[in-house]
Amino acid sequence: MFKLDDLQQIKRIDKQSTLDSIKKLPDQCRQAWVETQQIVIPKPYHHFNKIVIAGMGGSSYGARIVKSLYDGAEITKFPIELANDYWLPGYTDEQTLVILSSYSGSTEETLSCAKQALEKKAKIIGLTAGGDLGEFLEQNKFPAYIFRPVNNPSGQPRIGFGYLVIGLISLLAKLGIIPVAYEEIDKLITYLQGQETIFSENAFFETNPAKQMATKLQDKMPILVVADFLSGAAYASRNMFHETAKQFAQFYTIPELNHHLLEGLSNPKDSINHLVFILADSQIYDARNRQRMEITKDVFLKNNLSVESIKLNGYSAFTQSMELMQFIAWVSFYLAVLHEVDPAAIPWVNYFKKKLTEGSS
Repeated sequence: MFKLDDLQQIKRIDKQSTLDSIKKLPDQCRQAWVETQQIVIPKPYHHFNKIVIAGMGGSSYGARIVKSLYDGAEITKFPIELANDYWLPGYTDEQTLVILSSYSGSTEETLSCAKQALEKKAKIIGLTAGGDLGEFLEQNKFPAYIFRPVNNPSGQPRIGFGYLVIGLISLLAKLGIIPVAYEEIDKLITYLQGQETIFSENAFFETNPAKQMATKLQDKMPILVVADFLSGAAYASRNMFHETAKQFAQFYTIPELNHHLLEGLSNPKDSINHLVFILADSQIYDARNRQRMEITKDVFLKNNLSVESIKLNGYSAFTQSMELMQFIAWVSFYLAVLHEVDPAAIPWVNYFKKKLTEGSS
């Protein structure tokens, strides 16, 4: 029996229900869409001239996906900026829509941005499961999606990304900023449910692309390569490798990588033994970027580097973004099983936060 087909082994390693959370992604998406559609957003919130979304780590996935899908694509009328630090942009003012995103509600950088947004009298909206941010939003009576993450038993934001990604997209759709309707969300959920059966722990190794990819990546450094609209999903996928699989990974986007990375493939000489380039293949990339992807693959192969492909079949850029994240969530979970580490645990992140708290007390 292949190790990844051993359900008892998976159960022994998965101590915090990570598997259940990954399988509940479609349920997270449905819950987030239905619940956010019930939120009343006051009329003054429909008048602004720029958008800033504050979030860190897994809580920034929604912002990054929205930017890569819609910002600069002649869809949004307003610039969208991500604030992933302690400060909002200096131009934040009363005509700025500030969206505060923190799964836990205790992210100190986002709470700092919340205080600044209040001082600058920005139009504030929030997404959180509670915590200090939830209290801030409720006390000031700001419109907010404060959710109960019943479909994320692991408790880890990166594995509950359906809440913050779909929650944010739904709020922006309600404001008329992006053109997303229930029909598209319903089709997305159906598609993700179908993909889940392919990647599930019950699907044997011989027919399971996620298990096969995990095996190829064990003891390697995955380098994810994407183009145009997938940059946000690639960021999220890289983070899942880090936190879930406890494995170093990186990502690059085309066309940017073509202007520098290709000359960095020669050294160190033993890099060919460690790197695996994973190309996300999409038929809806810009035509020029599809050509760039093929030539980039050719360069990798000519440098004797390992290359794998992920073929995305979703019917839209939005669906393919979620499809990529779903696939890597499964791959990183199976890598954790191969490494025999708890996929939910983040001991070094927790250590860092503990030391940071001690240093400020």
